[in-house]
Amino acid sequence: EPAHRTVHGNRRPHAAGDRASKNARDERARHAYPRLIRFSRGAHKTEAYQKVRIPLRSDEAEANSLPGLEIEADDVRCTHGATSGQIEEEELFYLLSRGIPRKDSQRLIVHGFLEEVLTRLGSEAVAVRLSAMLHPKVDGKH
Repeated sequence: EPAHRTVHGNRRPHAAGDRASKNARDERARHAYPRLIRFSRGAHKTEAYQKVRIPLRSDEAEANSLPGLEIEADDVRCTHGATSGQIEEEELFYLLSRGIPRKDSQRLIVHGFLEEVLTRLGSEAVAVRLSAMLHPKVDGKH
């Protein structure tokens, strides 16, 4: 069973949507992310974009993005991008060369990676609250 599913819906004409999803997996975690972008009848000349990024903190972790598209309108534009993979060695090298242990380096990189989503929220209060919930999970203290 997937950890979560999303439906990004467009119901009105001339609308635009942008959704970013980020997640991190470690140890032997498996993640399937089904997502659907739906253009309802009447949502003509609508645009949608969805980005999914999932860094993997171990060789055994796995992530699969499962995009879906449902179009009941004319003249729509929809794009998506999904990436998952190991944390970049160059990023790790930078922190390791400064004496930061590998696990701590990975944790710092994931914290920075997730911070992008928090800053897009537009509310500092909500970002602070979500950050307080996310960081212990990233640190393995859930």
